[in-house]
Amino acid sequence: MNREGRPTEGAGTRRNRVVFVAMETPLDGDAHLRERMAAAERRAERQASRFPGLDLPSLQRGVHRHLRSMLLEVDGRYMDLLDLMNYVKNGRRPVRLTPENVTSHYTLATTVTLNGIYMHQVLAREGFEPDIVQNYALARLSGLVDTDVLAVCISSNFIFMEDIRRMAGEVKALAPDMPVIAGGMLVKKVLEDGDRLSPQALSYLETFRGLVDAFVVEAQGEQTLVRLLRSLRDGKGFDGVPNLAWYEPGGPMRFTPRLPEELHMDDTAVVWDQIPREYLRPTLPVTTSRGCAYRCRFCTYHWLFPHVSFKSLDVLRDELHRLAGLNLVRHLRFTDDNFTANRKRLTAVLRMMIDEGFSFTWSSFARASALDPDLVALMKRAGCEFVDMGIESGSQTILDNMDKRLERDQSMAAIRMLNDHGIIGRGSFIVGYPGETETTFMETVDLINESRLPYYHPYLFYYSRNTLIHQDREAFGLDGLGLAWRHHTMDAVEASRLMARMPAEVTPGLTDGQTYIEEIYKLLRGKGYSPDEIRELFRLKRELTLARGVDTPPSRAALDRMAVLVH
Repeated sequence: MNREGRPTEGAGTRRNRVVFVAMETPLDGDAHLRERMAAAERRAERQASRFPGLDLPSLQRGVHRHLRSMLLEVDGRYMDLLDLMNYVKNGRRPVRLTPENVTSHYTLATTVTLNGIYMHQVLAREGFEPDIVQNYALARLSGLVDTDVLAVCISSNFIFMEDIRRMAGEVKALAPDMPVIAGGMLVKKVLEDGDRLSPQALSYLETFRGLVDAFVVEAQGEQTLVRLLRSLRDGKGFDGVPNLAWYEPGGPMRFTPRLPEELHMDDTAVVWDQIPREYLRPTLPVTTSRGCAYRCRFCTYHWLFPHVSFKSLDVLRDELHRLAGLNLVRHLRFTDDNFTANRKRLTAVLRMMIDEGFSFTWSSFARASALDPDLVALMKRAGCEFVDMGIESGSQTILDNMDKRLERDQSMAAIRMLNDHGIIGRGSFIVGYPGETETTFMETVDLINESRLPYYHPYLFYYSRNTLIHQDREAFGLDGLGLAWRHHTMDAVEASRLMARMPAEVTPGLTDGQTYIEEIYKLLRGKGYSPDEIRELFRLKRELTLARGVDTPPSRAALDRMAVLVH
């Protein structure tokens, strides 16, 4: 790009290919985790002066100390379940994943995301030649910046801002004039305030100058991106394109006028039989709705997509038939924020799936309060195998503080209904939300144990000014940012200490530290593992984690049993 935000001379004759980076799943999970923690501690040091009443760096370090205690460390490396399976399969030696050997091992690095697949369809329909990078860690960068590339686009839906800056720098190192565009939900959150951004935020964004040429500040963003790419292809600049942030040469960041995108859900249906085979897997994602009607005070999703919209039944039926016709898909992941949002519509979808006789199993998010015995039975008949629920707490006090609009008894009943119908449930829980005490924390532990929830995922409360709880900060005495905070009843270090107790105190529910169980589960289902085999693998991982640091026969026995299961 030149100083006016226009392609360099001659670009119009060579640019129609668009590189779209959808995700980055690092090959070295141990190094990635350590770097994430180091980056968070550096951030705490930078931001410390904003919080004179808090020792922000000390809080961040204390949180990390407890989070690390939840992890399994083997031969000096932190391992999730997939790392451990590779370790066992490799004769109990750590495996170093590379782009060359990655397909021979268990890893989430080869999974695909819906944003990449969908953007392939959008860009191809608009006459561009899309090259989708489903995992930047596997990409050969020199091949991404050939002379026929119009722009490199990076989605922040699954990529942190610091990683976007790093990727952009690597692109610019090879091709200084290559336009780099970043967008997605995280970019929307960071740049939403536009001209009202704080000096600290503007100072942070200055570190992207010369690396990222334009940011798309729109939650959906595909229409804005297409307009921007057309403008670049025609040799024009940024001024005529809405929803952008870009750097004035020698001046401040500029923002073009906001123009919210209107997109009907039917227009987002993926024509799966037109997607290149290289982007397809035995487990694939599908979305049937967008938006959330609830206003949980810890969540930012409601202002990104404040209205709920649905695909029509006919369009969804056609999309699922195209998926089934691939003769590839074993498991479907409905990515809707709340697949159970509309009872009447959900019932129609489930009956349609039963009538069509689809052979794949599926999983989804669900709201515990939406489930009843008839609906759960229908879900099972339609092929449901795994359900994620945002239960958040076993304490009614905390649920009310969250404005969760959920009763503790409803969660208990939902888990038991799923158990009774043979549907695997996973619940997510927030530890340390304002008002949390050791008593309310133990109510969460008791709920998981009493309900016999198969899987759970604990999150440490994350404090963001974009959430509604920020409006209540004075009432709760809430101060800090991210995972380094304090409120009237505890601080982040105490909350992380409580959270670290969960693997020992929660039985028979299983977790895998901070790794997403549902992602591992659906990957292993796609590899042919049964639900019982997957559960046993998680159970053995828990046994090893609880015995960490002690070379005992049970630990060796657990590895021996795992070796029998891994294939």
